Amino acid sequence: MKKSTLLFALTLVCNLTFAQIDRQLKIENYTIPDEIEIITDSEITKEMKKVGTVFAKAKGVTTISAINNVNNRALRKLKTEASMRGGSYLMVTQETQENTIFSKTSAYSAIIYRSNQSDINKIKDLLESNEFVYRYERTYNRNKFNSHDKLINNQPLQKTQWNQPYLKNGKIVLEIMEFSGNRNRLIKYEVIANSDSQILLFKEDLPGKKMKIISLDVVK
Repeated sequence: MKKSTLLFALTLVCNLTFAQIDRQLKIENYTIPDEIEIITDSEITKEMKKVGTVFAKAKGVTTISAINNVNNRALRKLKTEASMRGGSYLMVTQETQENTIFSKTSAYSAIIYRSNQSDINKIKDLLESNEFVYRYERTYNRNKFNSHDKLINNQPLQKTQWNQPYLKNGKIVLEIMEFSGNRNRLIKYEVIANSDSQILLFKEDLPGKKMKIISLDVVK
């Protein structure tokens, strides 16, 4: 890859609601958080790919918080991270709840599975035959209540910015030269889904805590 001296900056122009971003990410092999399924039959997972493990915890804002609301927030966080990592299903391995006058807490651990996998040759063809722009960004922090969605101002992805995608540990990796920390850096993303007009990329900014997905959209 030719080294790029392009000053890369994502211009964030407006905040969008969770649902608005979800509508834009309705592509065949990506599952939005609301459609993540919790499964209990281990036989089903034999035909799926294990993505990894996930943990989510929620606490009541006050001691009078309804435990049901706290539990729903924990499940929402669990599904949000599973979705961002490219999963479609969750198998819960541990669940704990504390419902006392002193504490309202719900926590889950689970295994993430996916049934569909992007094809690396399809990704290569898409990148080589199209022009792309950065379109949407979703960031998530396990220590926060919700993910944060933003619309990116169609920052173009230059042909000189990316390397050919490759497989590593069963994942499709795409390296992109971006401006970060006052200099250009080669950032590694995982391709988690794609359509004929869109590629979704995942990156952990802080392993096990902070992460994001970015949508690359074909210029029409």
